[in-house]
Amino acid sequence: MSRGAKESVPDGTTVVRKAVRSARLQVRPDGTLRVVAPPSFDIGGVLQRNAAWIEKRREELNRLAAEGCGKEDLLLLHGRFYRPVPGARFAIDEARGTVTCPSVPALRKNLSRMLKEEVLDRLETYPDLNSRRPGRIAVKMQKTRWGSCSTLGNLNINLRVIALPESLREYVVVHEAAHFREQNHSKRFWRLVGDRYPGYRAAEAELRRYWIILERNRVWRTLQDTR
Repeated sequence: MSRGAKESVPDGTTVVRKAVRSARLQVRPDGTLRVVAPPSFDIGGVLQRNAAWIEKRREELNRLAAEGCGKEDLLLLHGRFYRPVPGARFAIDEARGTVTCPSVPALRKNLSRMLKEEVLDRLETYPDLNSRRPGRIAVKMQKTRWGSCSTLGNLNINLRVIALPESLREYVVVHEAAHFREQNHSKRFWRLVGDRYPGYRAAEAELRRYWIILERNRVWRTLQDTR
């Protein structure tokens, strides 16, 4: 390919040219494809050779995202889809299946407040894990994880956690609180988690499924882009 020539790639494919030894393919949760390849690498060839794998991966992601299919413009909250409607103040109407709020920033602020209050309450139910009080609890829109705990005991919780059903919200808190005692994912860490949440393996699988649903949800994408 001549310098400055534009590559012809399928829609939904992003090509990143870097000084790497070989091409790497990633099918993202939203179904788009990211290719990292050396300069002058034959992108068309690698896509053709891996076409079956790409299609299989997309089918797997579509299966995991099935619950949210056709509901991308609804707000997933507490494991249920709500219709966002404009209104003077923040309110959740479970009977009508609506969430009222004056603006997207106001919605994000109120959801953050709700989640932080819930995390504080849940931490109180695990005093053995919570004997070392967190230095700070912050609700953020993390791009790759549900939460994190620093060596200083600062706890970051992804705002997306509030989209999850109650059992999974509890699991995220248990998982992150266990890091107050074990700053890793060692066998001792998983024993701590398993003693308090025996179904953690199933929870991990469900978290993966919900992550893909949220990656494809336009309301949550708007919340993520809002400051």
